[in-house]
Formats: sequence, C-alpha cells, structure tokens
Amino acid sequence: MDTNSIVSKSLDKIDSAEQEIRQRTEEYRVLHEVARVLHNSQGLKKKLENTLKVLTQFKELEVEYKAGIFLADEEKRVLKLFSTIGNFTEEFLEKEQEIPYGNCLCGRAAISGEMIISESCFSDKRHENIFKDMTDHGHYIVPLKSQEKMIGVLFLYTDANPPWYVRSQEILLSIGGLIGDAIVSHRRGEQILENNKQLKELNELKNKFLGIASHDLRNPLYLIRSFSEILKDESVGAVNPKQKDLLLKIFNASNFMRALLENLLDISKIESGKIELSKKVQDLNSIVRQQVELSQLMADKKKINLQLDLEDLPPISFDQDAITQVIGNFIGNAIKFSPFNTKIIVTTENQIENIRFSVGDEGPGISEEDQKLLFKEFQTLSAKPTGGEKSTGLGLAITQKLIHLHSGQVGVESQLGKGSTFFFTLPLHWK
Repeated sequence: MDTNSIVSKSLDKIDSAEQEIRQRTEEYRVLHEVARVLHNSQGLKKKLENTLKVLTQFKELEVEYKAGIFLADEEKRVLKLFSTIGNFTEEFLEKEQEIPYGNCLCGRAAISGEMIISESCFSDKRHENIFKDMTDHGHYIVPLKSQEKMIGVLFLYTDANPPWYVRSQEILLSIGGLIGDAIVSHRRGEQILENNKQLKELNELKNKFLGIASHDLRNPLYLIRSFSEILKDESVGAVNPKQKDLLLKIFNASNFMRALLENLLDISKIESGKIELSKKVQDLNSIVRQQVELSQLMADKKKINLQLDLEDLPPISFDQDAITQVIGNFIGNAIKFSPFNTKIIVTTENQIENIRFSVGDEGPGISEEDQKLLFKEFQTLSAKPTGGEKSTGLGLAITQKLIHLHSGQVGVESQLGKGSTFFFTLPLHWK
C-alpha cells in the first residue's frame, strides 16, 4: 500500500470521527432543548408546538416544517389531533381530528407502540388516508409513551425517499419518552389544581354551613342555659335534690355546647377570611398576668400552683382579643389536663427576633403520635382532663390559625411522664 493510500484512509477516519462527534453534539443539543421546552410553565399545547419546532430544526433528520401530535383516548380507542405546526389543508385538519387505533400509520403505531418510518405516502400501503392535492412525502411516526403506557403519537413529514439518519429511531424514541412523560406530568398538575379548586369550594361551603348553623343554634341554646340556671338556683321555686342534679347536668352540657358553637364560629370566620385583626403595639406581659389571674380560681379547685416567669419584653404589635384567646386556651388546657397538687409555669422570653410565650405543666405528657394530631380539628387524644372537664377538640386548631395570622408559630415540647410545654412565638417586628 503506497503512502497516498495510507494518508487517504487516515483522513477518511478523521473525517468520520469528526462527523460522529458533530452528530452526537447535535443530538445532545436537541435532547437538551426539548427537555427545556417541555419543563417550562407554558400551556400544554404551546409546549408541544415549541417541541415540534425544535425537532424540525434537527438537521440530521432532514424533516419539513410540518408536524403534529395526536393524544390517545384509550377508552374510545382513538387518536385525537391536538397540536400541529406548518401548513395543513382544511380537509386534513377536518378528517384527521380523530383516527381509530389501527388506521393509517399513526393508528398502527398506537397499537404496536413501535416507531414507523415510511418512505412514501403513495407507495406505502399502510398509509390509507389520502387527501386531495396531497404530494408525495415520507414520515417518522413516533409513539409517545410514559412507563409503557400509550399517551399519543408524534408525526414528522419528510421528503419522499429521504436519506434516513442512521440513529433517528433511537433519538426520536428518546424524545417520544420525554414528550410522553411531560404530557402525563402536565395532566397530573392540572388534576391537582382542579382538585384543590374543588376542595377550596367545599371548604368554603362547609364554613358557610358551620357559620349559619352555629349562629342559628346560639339563641335556643342560650335559652336552655339561662332557664336551667334559673331553675337549679331555685330562683322561681324549690326543686328536690334529684331535679337539681339533672338541671346541673343540663346547665353544664349547654355550657359545653356554647363553647363548641363559639369555636365553630371562630373556625368558619378564620377559614373564610372574614376575621380581621385589629393590631396595635402593646405589652404582652400585661395580657399574660390578666389571664393568669382569671385562671387562678380554676387552678385553686385542683390545688394547682400557677407560677409566672416573665422577662422584660419590648412592646409588640398584636390583636389583643386574638392573643388573649390563645393565652387563655393554653393556660386553661394546662389546668384541665394537669393532675391535682401540681405546678404550672407561665413564661415569656425575648428571643431577639421573636417573643415566646409558653405554658409548662407536670401532667402525663403527650405521645409522639398524639403530638401530630394536636393542632388539627376534632381530634380525640389519649390524654383526658383530670377533673371531669370537657374538651371540644377545636381550641388548639383555632389557636394555631390565630397565631399564623400573626405570622407566628405554635408548638409543643413533651415526653410521656414528663409533662408538656405548649408555646407560641410572635415576630418582634411584625407589621
């Protein structure tokens, strides 16, 4: 072999290697661009149209600026035309709105799940749909699948009998998988949005119902409570001990129902956005002292020692009624669930960025499972009041919502047998 032949073969190998590198680089570019387009925030039709545009610019495929996507309707076993680019006749767009599975090239790909390469629409007997003024052309027919499920079919037009790119099937099937996954992801996102919309509407309906029901029940309940109190106190005549005991039970039950209705009204107002905070800069410690004084009588009945440990706090902005309700709930719950002859410590702390309020007790503690349920509505926990008190299961849920409206956080620190500390924080510079 002479020197010229050796040099020529070497140059051919170099050219071949350079061609391979160039082709692979173009493939990676197209795959990256397709992935980028499919993951943007546009609507599905726009994303697919832009994806088709990227594919028509893939030089190695030598396709026309004429392509489209059918989406599969598995129930009806048809392909529905969803997106196209390029010039299609009105006849095509009308007659190709739906293609039965098994019909023509796209319908066959939908059944087989395999890619079809057709060199000529006139000579390929599988190309059954012929239209007026149709010119000879070839096709890439690519199944769009996600986890082996048929999602749709992509079709690309080529010249008749084109020089097929040797790696076209591998690349287009990869792109078909990307498109299929993107369509499924988009549908899931739309379903989530629709579900959230329905849940929001149902929640608004629930809040409206709770508000109406609670409001309408308050007047008759108030009468029951008032009349039972008058009768048990013998204001209108004497009653025997058995009658007095029954009246006391009626009075206590009506008190519990009144608290439940008030809580239901609070929940419905907060969730419907009808509660408005009237915040002003004030001293949190003064509110805490007032609530401890009001709770002292309830604590004395169980011989519970209420202690204060209050740091000097700067004035902060909060709604007095809302925070008073939260503090009263925390202290009341601590007394309600604490054993007789124990201690409760009410604390405030300046944490630089936040103000923290907490109530620590010497009760039985709360299990990790129960801690996950504490701030949810109508939860039944293993811990029970120690003095026969009643609980609506709504107080802590309302507390959390009120604190969140203040841009604060609520929480609990507890271990079984070692008591519990409930706390909330308020931002020092909240506006």
